[in-house]
Amino acid sequence: MKITYLAHASFLIETKSGIKILTDPYDNSVGYTVFELSPDVVLTSHKHFDHGYTGSLKGDYVLVDKEGEFEVKGVKIKGIKTFHDKENGQKRGENIVFVIEDEFSIAHLGDLGHELAASELEKVGKVDILLIPVGGVYTIDAKEAFNVAKAINPRVIIPMHYKTEKLKFDLGKVEEFTKHFEDVEILQTSEIEINSLPEKQKVIVLKYKG
Repeated sequence: MKITYLAHASFLIETKSGIKILTDPYDNSVGYTVFELSPDVVLTSHKHFDHGYTGSLKGDYVLVDKEGEFEVKGVKIKGIKTFHDKENGQKRGENIVFVIEDEFSIAHLGDLGHELAASELEKVGKVDILLIPVGGVYTIDAKEAFNVAKAINPRVIIPMHYKTEKLKFDLGKVEEFTKHFEDVEILQTSEIEINSLPEKQKVIVLKYKG
């Protein structure tokens, strides 16, 4: 499985069979480079400009933007309804958490705005690789993200949705999240290929591509 961190909450995930899955594409108002991509599948956690912009995409892709269980081009995808805030969506609406089942299970939490209840954790199930927002303000903050990661208990944690020099609005820094963990690897690349899982839990910080 190959994972490329484009920026913000957007990743390009290439499965073992070569299917390309794009998560939460953003528009150019965010501050990052917008890429013209031709994915096979696009997952959008909600409709906001920084998570659901598909205007730059090419080709005949399948869009998944709701809860449910789907099989797209041989890949099993589960969407779980959560919320973008701590008020059951009254402030910012719903958020879809996606779990992709391939050689490893990978969960993308979108703009999750609250810690997960036991019933939600049960729906998420076993996760090997977790893509989690950590910057707060519009999502869970660093400490809440630590609690969510602890509850899900994946082998690999990749933080997303935090403040960088290019982002045009304020979020918390990734260091506020990583300080809670013992094993943290900061890479100077946007891509990582995962062929096996570490024996112990590990946080990997990828450099955004955009």
